[in-house]
Amino acid sequence: MAHPAPAPLDQQSKLITINSDGTFTPSTGVVINPGGEVKFDVNYPSGMNTCTITFGSITFSYEAGVEGGPTNTIKVG
Repeated sequence: MAHPAPAPLDQQSKLITINSDGTFTPSTGVVINPGGEVKFDVNYPSGMNTCTITFGSITFSYEAGVEGGPTNTIKVG
């Protein structure tokens, strides 16, 4: 059975790992294009069961050749 070709790199899901000490990887964040998706892998400290993510910097730019329209949704899964 043939498998579909993978999505272009800029359209693949991006992963941000949040460590139990509050640090995160990649430390620079990730870039998502219209229709993109960001996932968070949260490693909770012992005894904790809630994580609040505060965004400190959001930058918009235009890249020629990027297709798709904004969806106004950040998917967390």
